[in-house]
Amino acid sequence: MAAASSNHFLLSFPLFLSFLFTSTLARFSPQTTTTTLDVSSSLSQAQHILSFDPQSLKAFAQTQTQPLFFNSSTSAAVFSVPLHSRGSVHKTHHTDYKALVLSRLDRDSARVDSLSTKLLLALNGVKKSQLRPLPTQIQAEALSTPIISGTSQGSGEYFSRVGVGKPAKQFYMVLDTGSDINWIQCEPCSECYQQSDPIFNPSGSSTYSPVTCQSKQCSSLEISACRSGKCLYQVSYGDGSYTVGDFVTETVSFGNSGIMNGVALGCGHD
Repeated sequence: MAAASSNHFLLSFPLFLSFLFTSTLARFSPQTTTTTLDVSSSLSQAQHILSFDPQSLKAFAQTQTQPLFFNSSTSAAVFSVPLHSRGSVHKTHHTDYKALVLSRLDRDSARVDSLSTKLLLALNGVKKSQLRPLPTQIQAEALSTPIISGTSQGSGEYFSRVGVGKPAKQFYMVLDTGSDINWIQCEPCSECYQQSDPIFNPSGSSTYSPVTCQSKQCSSLEISACRSGKCLYQVSYGDGSYTVGDFVTETVSFGNSGIMNGVALGCGHD
């Protein structure tokens, strides 16, 4: 009887150790889960996103409730990201998608040019402190100003609005293609015709400069004279009118399109 009990205890003890070892392994073994990537569905969703209509947000509204990257057999593992058009967040001045793409390409091109310039300067050992700005070259075709009828000025000719001096004073000037001199009436003026604009005062401009008699501008005049070393001009017209005054250089501006320095023109006093 005692032997049978001992045998039973010995048999139970190994079974208990086996159960304890199995429980320990189960406790420390990682729990593995399997997620299936639906490649066909992912490709279909990507194609659906890339073929959206940029004029509307319907495509985005339809994809918000669907997973964008992968599907899983369990809803808890579904990962989804709603996409929104850049235009819905940041208002842009571009009228269509093509204009937006071209604008971004121009921006990227300017960025590449900037990086290339920095690399070229570094390779040639040129420091930033050695750089100097280049003078701006304005082409004649880049200068423009509105043309108006002269009826408001009591004339049948056409006029243009031009700025003279610095700071600029605006004047109506006749478009005369038959003369080689641009001129305005200047103070003091002995016998000048009536004009809607104030007569130009040379003392109010910082860029007013008389032309010398030895200058190339003075020698190019058809009729010229000298007085106290300063060049004088004279122009006569077919109706008997004429203008006489100082030949000078001044700053001339054309609206917002450009400014030209050192333009030779007549400053008429008679």
